[in-house]
Amino acid sequence: MVLSILTKLHRWFGLFFGIWLMLVALTGTLLLYKVELLQWSYPQLRLNALPSEETAAQVFDRYTEGYAYMPRDANPWLEVVTPAGARHYYNANGERVLERPYLSDLVGIMVEFHHHLLLKELGKTMLGYIGIVGLILLITGIIRWWPRRWTQRIFTIRWMWPWQRGFAGTLFQLHKVAGSVLFIPVFIGMLTGTAIMYAAAVSSGLTALAPEQQPQPLTAHQWQQVTPAQNWQQRFDRAHQLLPEHQVQLVSLSNLSLRMTFPGEWHPNGRSHVQFNAQTGAVTSVYDLRYDSLGYQLSQMIFPVHVAAVGGLPWLIVVLFGGLALIILPLSGIYFWCWRQYKKRCRL
Repeated sequence: MVLSILTKLHRWFGLFFGIWLMLVALTGTLLLYKVELLQWSYPQLRLNALPSEETAAQVFDRYTEGYAYMPRDANPWLEVVTPAGARHYYNANGERVLERPYLSDLVGIMVEFHHHLLLKELGKTMLGYIGIVGLILLITGIIRWWPRRWTQRIFTIRWMWPWQRGFAGTLFQLHKVAGSVLFIPVFIGMLTGTAIMYAAAVSSGLTALAPEQQPQPLTAHQWQQVTPAQNWQQRFDRAHQLLPEHQVQLVSLSNLSLRMTFPGEWHPNGRSHVQFNAQTGAVTSVYDLRYDSLGYQLSQMIFPVHVAAVGGLPWLIVVLFGGLALIILPLSGIYFWCWRQYKKRCRL
């Protein structure tokens, strides 16, 4: 009885949500190579030298809104994002080498689809539901598949081409083997992706489980004594003065804040920050993630795990195979169901 209910749940959830899962997995898998795709599409981004903080400060002084990503070894350019979503790229000399308007190319469309289904906040809400359904599909699928006897045969695929008789059997075997062998990578990808959609709730939950934290090393009285900063070079200097072990990664040009990473931090954009007052230039906030609760620190590791920002090549391969499996599973499942419906009609 229970198995029958799980089977129906797996089938109908897969039919209604499978294509969406496949498209999200496809765009996410391709975006693992976002930098390479951009450099292939725009040769001017194949830069050898990284812009310095001095160059970044000069560029940032030209903007009053938006945010910016500092250069890294993987993407050796300075990237400024305007409120309209346009992206401006600068080289080591502070020269703009490229402007990408919002949704002007395939990479931009894939990013927005993977993050919001091209529907902004509504899409983010829908992605949360799709993620929950995806987890239900994985769990019901592994329960249905779980063998009574473990033999080598359950991991075997007898390959037949689409024009050959028996191709439907190949699809069925592929669906089962991919879902079982790659269950853990797919589950981690789905779980972390869904957790990102519900970041606030997940962060609150983990913080409640491990709430112990230490006092921030700098008190408000200490950082209020720092000399005000009137331009971006001075803001960089003050940030390094206050958090000397950190490196600036993400800059808010609107709120005058700098997000920074400490050595060994997983999150590529960092969660520590220094913020300034727009009128006076005084420091208004200094925060070091290392002194926050263990639960909150764990919540900030979810995103880098999802995008393979940690773990090097081995974890990138795991994430890549998980993404490929999540593409194969909906396609093979839906195709097999359609083939069975076609055969039933032919027999009538």
